[in-house]
Amino acid sequence: MMTMERTSLANTIESLLDHRSDVSDANSVDSAFSIENGVVTTPEPIEHSTSSATLLNELQRVKEDLKSKDIEIQRAHEIRENTDREIEDLTASLFESAHSMVEQAKYAQANAEQKLKTANQTVDALVLENTQLKKSVSELKEIINNCRSSLIPNRSSPVTSVLSSTEQQPESSIRRIVREKLHKRSSSDLQQSLSSIDISTKMDTNVVDTVLLREFARWEEKPLIGCDSSAFMHRIYSEDILPCLTFPNADLSSRILTAIEQNDVTMETCHMRTIDENMKICSLMGDLCQCNYRVRLGENGEWYPISRLSRNRIASVCDFFTFIRHVQSGLVKSDTRNRYNKIIELRKQMAFARLGL
Repeated sequence: MMTMERTSLANTIESLLDHRSDVSDANSVDSAFSIENGVVTTPEPIEHSTSSATLLNELQRVKEDLKSKDIEIQRAHEIRENTDREIEDLTASLFESAHSMVEQAKYAQANAEQKLKTANQTVDALVLENTQLKKSVSELKEIINNCRSSLIPNRSSPVTSVLSSTEQQPESSIRRIVREKLHKRSSSDLQQSLSSIDISTKMDTNVVDTVLLREFARWEEKPLIGCDSSAFMHRIYSEDILPCLTFPNADLSSRILTAIEQNDVTMETCHMRTIDENMKICSLMGDLCQCNYRVRLGENGEWYPISRLSRNRIASVCDFFTFIRHVQSGLVKSDTRNRYNKIIELRKQMAFARLGL
């Protein structure tokens, strides 16, 4: 717009100058030649200094106006360039911020969905194990009731016959019946069920291995986790842990033991729609069987399909190490004898898992 005003002002000046030039020329001609009584006469020249000075002053004023207009135009151009640059920078910054916010929202959504999926799987697994546990408890109660009813003496029988019948029903026979009935149950569920039921023929807990008890007491003075850290841990490794984690796939077995020692093992249930989908090669046993579970070493490691037997053996070792870590950190407030009894239960759990019970 400033350029148009400048052009219009220049055109006005040119028209003014042309008009004054034409008028000056006409006056000059009229003044140079005049007709009086039919005779052309030449008058004396007239001075136009005043008109020229006025035009020069006006021309000078117009030039100054043009110069000021040029300065304003230049300043306006600079302001416009700065404004355009700021607008471009602001737009780029806004787009970058919006893109970053969108990426963060996508990451948060994906993380939330993953956590929800994991939580749902955990809930499903807990519901399934709870159902199996309730069923196991019901079956065990029924078995125990049947065993107790068979041990009730007949009123017509003498007391000696009662004692002899009781002696003929040792604790091992009752446990054998329970194991044959529930050989498909996991070892951890079986142990929890057995601990929740009062079996009248339970072994006398006062009889303990004093050698192992002394080794455990010495280990508690300096509770270190490792095969060669103490005589107690060396015994547990050689008699329970290593036999329980001995699989045909020796390399994966060794890696699993290392991960358990580092508390870096994850196991979960595989939820498949059909039974055929669970028929896989067990990564530890190497046999084609129902692989309802899978194990992962590390946070981002590979998932390995495993059978129920492999899962129970790994879980029993994990339970032992979990209790050992609790003792090591001082979270178990019971006395040495109770902690020792818990160690015995965990060793028995590893033995049952190794035998598939």
